[in-house]
Amino acid sequence: MTCRMLCGEISAMAKKKEETKKPDILITAIESAIVYAKKNLRSCIIGVIIVLAAAFSVYAYTLYERKQDEKVQYLLSQGIQSFDAYNLQGKKDSLDNAEKIFKDVISEKRGQLSIIAKLYLGKVYYVIGKNDEAKKLYSEVSGSSSNPATRSLAEKALEHINKK
Repeated sequence: MTCRMLCGEISAMAKKKEETKKPDILITAIESAIVYAKKNLRSCIIGVIIVLAAAFSVYAYTLYERKQDEKVQYLLSQGIQSFDAYNLQGKKDSLDNAEKIFKDVISEKRGQLSIIAKLYLGKVYYVIGKNDEAKKLYSEVSGSSSNPATRSLAEKALEHINKK
């Protein structure tokens, strides 16, 4: 072996030894974070509190939205029950109650629930004889709904009203 090859191997081994003596990047980062936290304890505590408050706020808002959806679903079911009661018993009070409830659901603007309420309110208007208002609601539903089933129901209802 030549001296150059031997010296090259020795220097390569020395570099490897130096690299193994260097601390790991992750360990260095954790060490730096701990040192920073010790020096800036107050700022770190405030930062943690802010992050926890933000996470709690998002969680609370999610719960609130879920409760609102449940409330509107219940309201819609009450409206449907009132409309069914009118169909079975013919009581005008039930029809008036259903109309009021469906308007309340629509005013909540809850996506698909509001669209379903518009379909039922269109039925109520048709029964009452307010065909222009029923057409308006069915046109809104057929134009704005992304659900093909509700769009189809609205279009069929429009066809039915236009035939008469």
